[in-house]
Amino acid sequence: MAFHIFRRQAVYYWRRRTPRALASVLGRPHLSMSLKTTNRAAACRLATQVNLFLDDVAMLADGADRLSRSQIETMLHAVVEKQVAKLDRVAFAAKNAPGFDVDQARSDDRRALWTYTLLDAQGHGAAVRPEDRDRMIADGLSEADIEAVKRHLTMLRANDMVPTKYHVLRQMIEGVQAAPTAMNMDVAQGTYFRGMRLALAESERRYGGARVEDEGLVDRLLLAMNDPPKPIVAAAVPAVDRSNDPPQTNGVATILQFVPMADFSRFADGVIQQNAADGHWDEKTQRQAKSISNLFIKFMVQDQRIHDLNLVGQAEVGKFADFLRLEIYKHYGKSVRDEKLTIEELREKGRSVERSKRGIGGDTLNRHWTFIGQIFDYAIARGSKSLEAINLTKLRAKSRGKNKRARDERAKLPIDSAKAIFLTAPFSNCAGWDELGKWGEEGGSQVFHCALYFVPILMYYTGARREELCGAMVDDVIFDREDCRPYIHIAANAQRRIKNAQSKRNIPLHPELIRLGFLDYVRRIKAVGYKLLFPDLYSPSSRSPLGNRFYKLFKPILAAAKITEEGLGAHAVRHLFGAQLKKKLLTKEDRADLLGHGGDSETSERYCEPHELDTLFEFIMKLEVVTGHLEPQATNLIPWIQNSEVAPFSQPSRAKHLAQTASG
Repeated sequence: MAFHIFRRQAVYYWRRRTPRALASVLGRPHLSMSLKTTNRAAACRLATQVNLFLDDVAMLADGADRLSRSQIETMLHAVVEKQVAKLDRVAFAAKNAPGFDVDQARSDDRRALWTYTLLDAQGHGAAVRPEDRDRMIADGLSEADIEAVKRHLTMLRANDMVPTKYHVLRQMIEGVQAAPTAMNMDVAQGTYFRGMRLALAESERRYGGARVEDEGLVDRLLLAMNDPPKPIVAAAVPAVDRSNDPPQTNGVATILQFVPMADFSRFADGVIQQNAADGHWDEKTQRQAKSISNLFIKFMVQDQRIHDLNLVGQAEVGKFADFLRLEIYKHYGKSVRDEKLTIEELREKGRSVERSKRGIGGDTLNRHWTFIGQIFDYAIARGSKSLEAINLTKLRAKSRGKNKRARDERAKLPIDSAKAIFLTAPFSNCAGWDELGKWGEEGGSQVFHCALYFVPILMYYTGARREELCGAMVDDVIFDREDCRPYIHIAANAQRRIKNAQSKRNIPLHPELIRLGFLDYVRRIKAVGYKLLFPDLYSPSSRSPLGNRFYKLFKPILAAAKITEEGLGAHAVRHLFGAQLKKKLLTKEDRADLLGHGGDSETSERYCEPHELDTLFEFIMKLEVVTGHLEPQATNLIPWIQNSEVAPFSQPSRAKHLAQTASG
């Protein structure tokens, strides 16, 4: 990894080319500073932090969080819709007042229109310039009108209505799921002035009777006369004031108070806080709930043009379901950039891939609906009664059919294919630490002890899940207790969670693991200072599960072993573990203790104790040995792991803060 450091008279310095976004501001092609240390490892850590800070500044200067065109248009529509409705109500009231003068009303509208035309053109410091006066006179305004425009500008400033109040602009920005940065606040201010101008320009709508929605209205009503008759509503009866009677609500339409779509995010935060406080949701689950709630808001605002939570109905939620099932890229959320994309950009990303890679999978989709359902319940309990009518149950993905067995859902890995995995380069002779999947020179025997070497072996001989192994800690490997077999302890830790309660278990280590130096590797990693068992999977700039990084390395190895069938990945090795033990006539309770499965009955679950380590050891010894051809070698760590350096695949420009390192 390029740390941008160099040494001068034993002291390390940091030097880097100035990012393009800052070059014009700073006027310097390069930036440099002394790190005031003679230790290379310390210099690397400091340089990484400086790089992160510089990348953050450059990102802000480049406007990476700026509002998109779609978001600006959405804000504009919201302002226009709100102001047109407000001005319509004012006009209705004015026309019913005694002494109403339509000409004066038109004149007032024209003056207000020019006030906001100037604000739109010049910003909140707008003034009537000579050229503006000429344009206003050409538009038919008198000197009295121009003076009125000046007074209007002065009045708006005196009443703190210009600039527009901070909370109004912030609500506009958050309504389109954007950050209220200084730049975005300026854009929102300009958008607000523009929207006001457009709304005020519709004077003929208010005082000339020219409403576009009236076009063809009578025709539509006449055509509708052939529709089935609607129930007749009884005529209103004069109310009798009876103080002891309960309030009458039947037949009276309830006008719901406007609830911004952004409030859905507030309800989501409440659900997240409750579940976190009760210990039900870990950080990953909280992020997932927040992510889907943000996407829901974005879809309603940008796609359905709904800004009032009360207007969200079954049809709109159904369209959101279709968007998730059919249009969005199936791996949405795995990239930190996904949440910054607009709905249309997400659609375009989905259209750019083949159909099989569109649409979120059934299990993930159902998890999303569970989150949204809890947020709905939370909002309903706090007054959002409009959400009660929405049925989420029918939007969930269907479970496995009765004619399909669970064991048939995943492809089976033949034992010969498992053997082929351990005939590839990482296990015998690789080209280098950065070319683990390529064969080294003929006659060589270079092996690097890392995740790609040990995790496949562990999966085969323990049956553990990919993330259970990739996210394990050094202290999870127990091998120094007297009169106790070496084993690996599977439980939730600081790096990752476990699937469920029954996943917590102890699995004895197969002799092949010990023969191939796994315990020596654990001692060495611990001596270097790491807490993670496989720190070569960790990047401080990523929140992705460590198993994702492992699979990226493991997939080419599967291809080299000619394992290319869909579904034959890391989990297929675990499937093979269970299948072998079943063929050795182990009961399902015995296999469940090793695989971390729960029982399917009261007898097998409540009244069954987990086996002792010695018994479990007898079980795993029934596995066929597939690594007998591998020669044990002295522990050989990847160089940057040995030197406690940051992962070369880390992308600090994507990280806002440097996370705690694997050795932290």
